[in-house]
Amino acid sequence: MNAGQRPDQAERAELLGLAPVPAERDLPEGRHALHRERLMRRIDLDTPTPTAASTPVPTRAPARPRLRRRLAVTVAGAFVVATAAAVAVTATQPSGGSRGPLSATELASWTGAPTPLSAGTGPGATAEKWCLDRMTDGPGAGSPATITNADLRGKVASMVVNRGGKSMLCYVAAEGRGLWEAIDPVKKVAPDAITYDTGGSHGDGEARFNYAQGSVGADVKAITIQGTGHTFQVTVENGRWTAWWPGVAEGSNVDTATITLSDGTSRTVSGKSLYTR
Repeated sequence: MNAGQRPDQAERAELLGLAPVPAERDLPEGRHALHRERLMRRIDLDTPTPTAASTPVPTRAPARPRLRRRLAVTVAGAFVVATAAAVAVTATQPSGGSRGPLSATELASWTGAPTPLSAGTGPGATAEKWCLDRMTDGPGAGSPATITNADLRGKVASMVVNRGGKSMLCYVAAEGRGLWEAIDPVKKVAPDAITYDTGGSHGDGEARFNYAQGSVGADVKAITIQGTGHTFQVTVENGRWTAWWPGVAEGSNVDTATITLSDGTSRTVSGKSLYTR
C-alpha cells in the first residue's frame, strides 16, 4: 500500500484483526453506580421545563353565584281621607237582633224637621265635645275646629266639623254613642243648584239609617227630600246641606229633592240628577 493511499475494505478488516482488543477499564467498586447517577442528573437538567402554554390547566368547578340580600322598602304614603269612610266609635246595644252605631230606640225618635243646635251650649256643646274627643287622630288634627250644620233629630245630634281644611260628619246619640266620618269639601255649584256628594247607610235591621250631604248654591234657602218612604227637611248652612233618616234604602237613598230659592220659587229634581260627575 503506497503512502497517502487509504486501505480498502479487506485490508481494513485485516488490520483490525491484528490490533489488540483493549482491556475493560478497571473501575473501583461503586463507580458504575456513580456514573449512572450523574448521567440521570444530567438528563433531568437537560430536559426542558414545561411552559405555561404546554402545562394543562386543571378544570375548576364553576364558581357559585353570590347571593344578594334584597331589602324590602316600604314607602309610607301621605294620609289619604276616603270619602264616606265611617269610624264607629262605640258599639250599639242590641235591639231586637239589630245592631249599628245608633240603636233602634234612638232612630225611632227621629223627626222629619231638624232642630238647629248651638254648638257652644247645651246638647250642641255636649255633641261637639264628643266628636272632637274622638277625632284626636283624624284629619286636620291639632287645627282649630269650626262647627256647621249642627242639628238635632229626636235623640241624635249631627254636625259637620271643619278643621285644617278637612271636613268630618259626626253623629252623636243622647246615650253617648255615635260615629264620625270624613266627607268631601264644599264644592262650587251654580247659585240655584245642589249636588249629592256623599251618602250611604249604617247598621242593620231596625238599627239601620241613611245619611246624605252635598253642596248648595248661594240662592238655595231650603231643601226637602223624599227617600225610603220618608219626606223630610235638610239642614242648609255654609254652602252645604246635611240629612239623615231611618230605613233601608234600595239603590239610591234619595228619590227626589225639592229646592226652594231665595226668591220663593221652587222646583223638584230626581235624586239621580244630583250626583256630581
